[in-house]
Amino acid sequence: MRARILLLIGLLSACSTSDKPENLIPEDKMITLLEEVHVAENQVNNLHMGSADSSLVVYKGLEKEIFKKYSIDTAIYHASFKYYVARPEQFKAMYEKVVKDLEAKNERYLKKQRTSKPDTTKKPI
Repeated sequence: MRARILLLIGLLSACSTSDKPENLIPEDKMITLLEEVHVAENQVNNLHMGSADSSLVVYKGLEKEIFKKYSIDTAIYHASFKYYVARPEQFKAMYEKVVKDLEAKNERYLKKQRTSKPDTTKKPI
């Protein structure tokens, strides 16, 4: 995953120079948005819908809800994304935080799953 992110950063930064957008999403909020967008992508991938069109429709619905939750629109998100991508060192640091946060959330989820499973080794009295 990290290799794909670094490749994406390299490719996008090589062809993009972006001035600071008027409504730039602050870095901490952008990190949170990126985390939620990746969670939404993962949710759609786990649905195994079989059709790219159907998956895209579901993803766009989830994305719309994320943007609504944070009171932003697609244009602001894409302009902010383009701005940060044009600054590879900053974007790399942001994505390292995204990955770290997602890994921590995953670990908490797995820990919760392990502790919530009933103990099947005990025999009833």
